[in-house]
Amino acid sequence: PGVFDPGHCRNCAHEADLLDHYHRVQREEQAVKQAHRWARQARRNATWALWSAGIGVLLAAIALLTG
Repeated sequence: PGVFDPGHCRNCAHEADLLDHYHRVQREEQAVKQAHRWARQARRNATWALWSAGIGVLLAAIALLTG
């Protein structure tokens, strides 16, 4: 009591014959974390692409105006 045991849920699942369920939940949690990492990376890439495109449009407009 009062001490965190990281293996507690796994041990309880094993005792209750729910180990397959425990593993499925662990895989789903990992999948959610991976999807979150991919989403963050996609957002960074999209932001970089939008800034780059904006700079390109600005440079193109300047080039057109200066002849």
